[in-house]
Amino acid sequence: MNTPRSLLCIDPLPVQRHGDRLATRDIQWSPLTPDLDPFIAVSLYDMTGPTFPPHPHAGFMVATYIVPESPLGFVNQDSLGTRNRIAPGALHVTVAGRGVLHEEQPEASGQPARGFQIWIDLPDEVREMAPQALHLASDAVPRLDLPGAEVRVVLGESEGVHAPLGLPTAVSLIDVALDAQGSWSHRLPAAHHAFVFVFEGAVAVNGHRAPAGCVVRTRPDGDLLRFEAAGPGARFTVFAGRPLRQTPLVHGPFVARDPDQIARFTRDHARGAFGALVPLSRGRT
Repeated sequence: MNTPRSLLCIDPLPVQRHGDRLATRDIQWSPLTPDLDPFIAVSLYDMTGPTFPPHPHAGFMVATYIVPESPLGFVNQDSLGTRNRIAPGALHVTVAGRGVLHEEQPEASGQPARGFQIWIDLPDEVREMAPQALHLASDAVPRLDLPGAEVRVVLGESEGVHAPLGLPTAVSLIDVALDAQGSWSHRLPAAHHAFVFVFEGAVAVNGHRAPAGCVVRTRPDGDLLRFEAAGPGARFTVFAGRPLRQTPLVHGPFVARDPDQIARFTRDHARGAFGALVPLSRGRT
């Protein structure tokens, strides 16, 4: 097909500060941004110390991707018994399903852990599936080393290269570094939604320049995205997925199909059905 996508908009994302240990740039789904479906929220963060105590999730998936150049990784744990390190370049996905407790924080204080937290919707029919934890180590992420471009296929597929993790919702996450003269083309299903998160340098997306700190939202009217460095280089991630065409109800840490399901998640958490979790700070010896 090789039809370039048109762009919906290029939006600057201001830095949001949450105390003195966390800064984020955020994009969130709403009825006014249906082109983000099946993603509910994506945040690029710099975190320098513990920020969130153990907390519940239900009804969706939460993914943490630490970019390879991050000075630090995360320590992660959940009420399923998972306790592991999310190293720079690694991906960890908590499929919250019918409910789980979760906590993660930088493995040390002072330097930042940098990456993305990604909320991904679940199809209504599996929204209350059994929770599970999925992990992809940095050295297991497939790579395309091209002239002027390094491409990491973290989720989904690019140029016939497939990421090893499969999720209940069809999404892709492609992490790209372009040199000063670098370029790269990405083909994806024309019906999939896609957006580009630019976090260093500047890149031209199908001929339109986008600087760091912006998100480029596209229309599902073509199968081709063409990227060219628009300066000394660029770092960006391409998020895409098959739209679920649902209207999720987001209520704090829960995502549901209706208010009754929110109420059930709230009751289940209150009665301890999500399990228990000792905070990482108390669990250290």
